[in-house]
Amino acid sequence: MSQTRILIGIAIAVLFQSAILGQMVWAQIALLSSPIEVVLKTTPVDPRDIFRGDYVILNYEISAFDGNKVPIADNLESSDDAYVLLSTKGSIAMPLEVLAAAPEDLPEGQAVIRGRVNYVLRDEVTTTGADCDDCTSILIAYPIDSYFVPEGTGTELEQYRDERALGVIVALNEKGDSAIKGLMIEGQKIYDEPLF
Repeated sequence: MSQTRILIGIAIAVLFQSAILGQMVWAQIALLSSPIEVVLKTTPVDPRDIFRGDYVILNYEISAFDGNKVPIADNLESSDDAYVLLSTKGSIAMPLEVLAAAPEDLPEGQAVIRGRVNYVLRDEVTTTGADCDDCTSILIAYPIDSYFVPEGTGTELEQYRDERALGVIVALNEKGDSAIKGLMIEGQKIYDEPLF
């Protein structure tokens, strides 16, 4: 095999890998540039990892649902994709319904976020023993469940967690894909996620 063919093969491999990496970066930039933005209430859990630095594991108020309070699709099972329909009319996004498929057209004032069902519990009675119309409970995980923060700020964010004052600004696209765009404390933006 000639040296020219080897060089051409290497060049093609490098271009292919660069194209894949470029597509990944472009997809994240496009998502963070999305005009759809919601604020979610959170509860951070873990402020530090010795290998990764300061980060928080985020537990969203839209992670656990009770069917008596928010309608839940009957056909959802563990490991399924779930789509949470959100009202974006207030300062904090509020859940309206948990769906098995993304809605086609959303009216103004609504958005959808996609997550993965961790578990579904279907009972005929509540934990207190009372009958209920829909005793389904569901736990949903999102791809935005952990977030790296600037060095030394994990402990401070933990304090705001205790006060329930931490919010996360989340960029969404029409399919429900999500990316953390920034952090808010008591309604004030304290951090913007850079595009690069």
